[in-house]
Amino acid sequence: MIFFSLISTAFSSIFYGIIITVAIMAILYAVLKSINDGIVHTIPFFVTGVILAVLLTIQCSLLIGAIQAKDTTEAVHIYLNQILEDYSGTVGAQDSQEVFDKVTEQFPLIETYIGYTDFSGYKISELPDVITSTINDFFTSYIWHRVLWILGFILIGCFIPMLYDKRSAKTTMRSRVRYSHHNKYDDF
Repeated sequence: MIFFSLISTAFSSIFYGIIITVAIMAILYAVLKSINDGIVHTIPFFVTGVILAVLLTIQCSLLIGAIQAKDTTEAVHIYLNQILEDYSGTVGAQDSQEVFDKVTEQFPLIETYIGYTDFSGYKISELPDVITSTINDFFTSYIWHRVLWILGFILIGCFIPMLYDKRSAKTTMRSRVRYSHHNKYDDF
């Protein structure tokens, strides 16, 4: 049951990652084509596009998976309140890891992102809030990292074809000048 849940989550993350990547690539194509129609007909554009599509698919899939995992934090909080309601005292490192292991057994998607934790020193009554806050903060940070990687890849993916287009425009301009200069000498 857990295996099929993880597999369905993985496939949905990959599917939506591909959908987001296709949308981003279509927008980038339209923007670059509107800047200069010649950019989209170059080899660097196609090579960069393939590499960019692979990198964006990976990052977007990880982003969607993290969003799905972050959505479970409220259920984690409820689950922790239920399993810890009869306990009191202060938590040690081993105890906090055992509690977190129970959480990852119940919510295996979280385990794919977070493995080891240490909540020692907290009271058991504080543990549900601390654990869910830590999970929420981790996934928020993880999501923002994926967004920044995506934006970085997009900028680089736009810059390379534009850079190549400027170089080819200079080369074309030089060859036109040489060619026209050569024709002037042939006329004599």
